[in-house]
Amino acid sequence: MTRDELKAQIDELMRQYADEEIDGETYFRKMMELTATAKNENKEE
Repeated sequence: MTRDELKAQIDELMRQYADEEIDGETYFRKMMELTATAKNENKEE
């Protein structure tokens, strides 16, 4: 995942939360999953 792809996914999560499409718990869980995935991918490179 490139930095731009990660930023786009984070921006989409923030938009969903701001538009109340997801709640705070879901936002937090998805953000943690996304950042963990990005960190793991960076370690493999």
